[in-house]
Amino acid sequence: MSYVTVKDIARIAGVSVNTVSRALNDKPDINEETKKKVLEAAKKLGYVSNKSALSLKRQKSYIVGVVIEDNANPFWAEVLKGVEATAKAYGYHVILANTARNYETEAEGIKMLIERRVDGLLISPVQERYDDILNLKKYEIPFAIMGRHVEGLEVPMVYDDGIRGGNIATEYLIKQGCKKIAFVGAQSYNTASIERCQGYKKALQKNGIQVEDALIKTGGIEIEGGYNSVMDLVASHTEFDGIFVYNDLMALGVIKALKELKIKVPEEVKVIGYDDISYSSFICPSLTTMRMKKFEIGEIAFKMLFDSNEQNKDEVVLHSDLVIRESA
Repeated sequence: MSYVTVKDIARIAGVSVNTVSRALNDKPDINEETKKKVLEAAKKLGYVSNKSALSLKRQKSYIVGVVIEDNANPFWAEVLKGVEATAKAYGYHVILANTARNYETEAEGIKMLIERRVDGLLISPVQERYDDILNLKKYEIPFAIMGRHVEGLEVPMVYDDGIRGGNIATEYLIKQGCKKIAFVGAQSYNTASIERCQGYKKALQKNGIQVEDALIKTGGIEIEGGYNSVMDLVASHTEFDGIFVYNDLMALGVIKALKELKIKVPEEVKVIGYDDISYSSFICPSLTTMRMKKFEIGEIAFKMLFDSNEQNKDEVVLHSDLVIRESA
């Protein structure tokens, strides 16, 4: 396995090894134009500084890096609990990097963790691009993806079967008498949202209900996204009597919007979420939702790095369960 060296950078930048070293170490005795040329060459080659000690002889740090979109999100907080509990059992510590769903922040977080000499990485990718994850393959460091299913990436991943879950959720709304069911989803590139929408469409088609584009809203992932989606549906005069929501946070926004519009839940519109975060049983009405195995995602993902029983698994697919409460 080969790694990018200062000699590689010097060759690409057309400067001496000594100049590359001074530029990478931000020495004052080098002009800005040369420094810029060196840094651009280093970035292009995917250079990681020597302090990361990425070699066959690297010492164990007993630290695992975790890259997620937001540990304040109750879903990811539960996943992180699974990672931390398992890490502790295996004698490891955890360093966390939040991405705020920004690709550049994700790439910087991964680089920072490598430089901190972590023994492994667990990543929930932003999904706008995968360059940073594909680049990891050239380093001697185990890593796994949590909570997302990415076709063709060929890296270890643990995720929920969103097609199955979306189908179950929508089937339940249909059985409750709903005939005009909306889907409120996340960003268009979010694979979990894509798969849940596929499950939604599958259930509609199975029951002879036409899939209507006007009833499918995507774009948000937080409370505001759910709220705005309902307002958009109403503003466009789209009729609906049920809503399947990508996650529970968005479902909180959906219910808030319906209440403001004086639309009764579940009498006039039934709502079902996904995740079963801790808030879901305490809102009014309490939220019917799909309970994901959040702790297990973190637990299994960690074991995929270091447990011989899990290391050879390319994918682990979990199944969510329907939790019936008051909203549907």
